[in-house]
Amino acid sequence: MKKLLLLFLLSFFSFANEITQIDLSKQKWEYKWGDSLGDSTLWQEIDFPRNPPNRNNQTNIWFRVQLPQTIPSNSNLYIVSIDLITQVYFKDKQIYSFGEFDENGKGKYKGWPWHLIPLPTDSAGEYLYFRIYSNYGDIGFWGEILILSKGELYEKLLKNDILKIIIGSVSIFVAIFFLLTFLSKFQRIESLILGLLFLTQGLNVFCSAKIMQLFFYYPLFNQYILAIAFFSFPIGMALFMDKVINYKILFNPIKKIWQIHLIYLIIAILGSVLGFFSLPSTYEWFDIFYNFITLPILTFFIIYFFYKGDKETKIITFSFFIISLYWLYSTLIAAGIVPWEEYPSDIAVFICLLFLSYSIVNRLNYTKELEEAKIELTNLTLTDYLTNLSNRKNIDSILKINENLFNRYKDKFSIILVDIDDFKKVNDTYGHLVGDKVLIEISGILKKYTRQTDIVGRWGGEEFIIICPKTNLQDASKLAEKLRKKISTHQFETVGNKTASLGVSTFKENETIIELITRVDDAMYLAKSNGKNRIEVKY
Repeated sequence: MKKLLLLFLLSFFSFANEITQIDLSKQKWEYKWGDSLGDSTLWQEIDFPRNPPNRNNQTNIWFRVQLPQTIPSNSNLYIVSIDLITQVYFKDKQIYSFGEFDENGKGKYKGWPWHLIPLPTDSAGEYLYFRIYSNYGDIGFWGEILILSKGELYEKLLKNDILKIIIGSVSIFVAIFFLLTFLSKFQRIESLILGLLFLTQGLNVFCSAKIMQLFFYYPLFNQYILAIAFFSFPIGMALFMDKVINYKILFNPIKKIWQIHLIYLIIAILGSVLGFFSLPSTYEWFDIFYNFITLPILTFFIIYFFYKGDKETKIITFSFFIISLYWLYSTLIAAGIVPWEEYPSDIAVFICLLFLSYSIVNRLNYTKELEEAKIELTNLTLTDYLTNLSNRKNIDSILKINENLFNRYKDKFSIILVDIDDFKKVNDTYGHLVGDKVLIEISGILKKYTRQTDIVGRWGGEEFIIICPKTNLQDASKLAEKLRKKISTHQFETVGNKTASLGVSTFKENETIIELITRVDDAMYLAKSNGKNRIEVKY
């Protein structure tokens, strides 16, 4: 927290600092192959200290530059990146190092951090010497080489990276959302792919923010995260196209592409961790395969699907086309064809992911609608259309379940059969619409005054059935009497008071559901014949 506060204070008050940035890359640079300074006459001039001619597989080089004649105090040298490890000397004294040189002038890769080198107070007009080792395809400096104050540097980093931090954080948050969506009931593979894409590219954008080095200085670990994210994107792009775009073609290599890149990712990371080869070398092979094979193939199919596909396919392919242009641009920069500069790669990736998210959200909404329709259809097959109670088919299934539970665990259950007294007179006198309203009101009473574990269903016509799990005959009789009273005292719209006759029985050992239904039906008709508006129990 103190570092963060200091960073903002330095950035805020940097206007008071007299130092102005000096672009040291514009100075006269010289180089000399080999690990020994040797003869000073062998120095050769170079426009920019990177990849001098006649390398011939050499891994060691010296660069030197004469600093400007005027350098304010407390100035620092800022270097975006160096391939691969370095030592910096001033007047035969080492003032900075990154990585370790062995006795043969070799060393191991330690990552690609930016470097901040405090310049001695008497360094104006003097030479700085850079000893560099690289077994990578590139050797030397990369990006900006500036003389500035710490305040100016922090202001510069904050200005360049604030958007990356925001986009990276949002991408990681969205990734969690899509991964949780995949783990939900929908379990759409598109959500998993997009979640992993957002996660890897969010980490890529977040970890590429140079300002994070002030708080998290683990350059090698950071580079492994960036490598995984970098190598993962073609996998996600091809896999997404393979699983989402349902457009059949005669020859489709997209599946092979993401499988090959997945294998490459695993081999590249494990191989470099185990020491079989260096991590930078995996970038070289990746660049060759991706730029000359994967990117042209995917771009061809992106354009093809864009013209042939539907609206959703056009959205997906257009988003990937944006990324293809971004990859092409970054490749031209890496090859030195286009001048290096800070370019908004994070915005390009984020726009692509937003387009893909829009496509997936549409699919999820469609899936949700299908699920809701499926549930509605299921309810229609199990629910009485008028009363919204369980229908005869559903009641039969529940009775069978209770029978099985009784036979296995001896769980008692009872049933109550309810018949509305003189219901035919209601239909004949007031019409079927009024009769339907009475049935609906009766069903409401039964649902309201039965227990949560009881199942209420419409048995047919004006008959209702109540299944009472884990209930003996005595308790079922009490419930039946309670329901009888609630019905008889209820004031129905239009028809006034109505009564009901109820039969009660319980399931017994070594009998069937048919026998139980017959017995409770007899009990209900007995209540009818004994004067109605009463309950009868049959053992």
